[in-house]
Amino acid sequence: MSRSAVFLDRDGVLVEEVFYPESGEWEAPWRADDVRLISGSAGAARTLAQAGYALVLVSNQAAYAKGKTSLRSVWLAHERFALLLAAEGVVLDAVFYSYSHPNGIVPFFTGASLGRKPNPQNLFIAAAQLDIDLARSWFVGDRETDILCAMAAKVRPILVNNPHVLVTTNLSVVRCIDLSEAAAYIIEHDFDRDAAMWPAAVPPDQPTV
Repeated sequence: MSRSAVFLDRDGVLVEEVFYPESGEWEAPWRADDVRLISGSAGAARTLAQAGYALVLVSNQAAYAKGKTSLRSVWLAHERFALLLAAEGVVLDAVFYSYSHPNGIVPFFTGASLGRKPNPQNLFIAAAQLDIDLARSWFVGDRETDILCAMAAKVRPILVNNPHVLVTTNLSVVRCIDLSEAAAYIIEHDFDRDAAMWPAAVPPDQPTV
């Protein structure tokens, strides 16, 4: 029988965003030393893994495409993130990053990308690689792009609060304070299988955030 999975955005869900004076924005960490786990996020991820869910990270990481940092720095930030999770007993089953951006400035990393959310390509790849039943899976994110990605793959979406992101979507979606609350909700509703209770798939229209 195929596994259920919880797809996770990284920044704003598992990792604290960082304010960079250079850009004047709260962003994903550009450097390894800037990576901090959100309080309780590793414990929530561990609870989901212990409940039998595959944990799959799907994250847009466009800092390099925008010319803000090096690709090596972005990868070292990921390695630091993985080490922090491992120290809490959490190992992700798969990781998918999209490094491109529609309005980037770096050649070959600029323009449309099938791997960039809200496109659901990486969810389909993960489903094939890990034998995941998407209809019994969830996506926890903090942006509309996460919700649209989930809906396009017919995965059940949950939106968590991010104080640095204003989500004004009118889409019908479960909202939770953080990953800890989302994990509790997922486990409590594990046996909800009626597809009619979840929003229909919405074609992604490539937001640039």
